[in-house]
Amino acid sequence: MTLPTGQIAPDFILPSHLGTKLQLRDLRGRHVILMFFPLAWTPV
Repeated sequence: MTLPTGQIAPDFILPSHLGTKLQLRDLRGRHVILMFFPLAWTPV
C-alpha cells in the first residue's frame, strides 16, 4: 500500500521498543517518522 505525499495515513497499531503498543492516532498533531530495518536487528 502506498500513499501519495500529503495524504493522511490510516490508523494502525505497532509494538514499541518499550514493549508497549503504540497507536498512530495517539500521536495526532505531532510529527511522526517511521523507520523499518528488516533483518537488521539494530537499534536506530
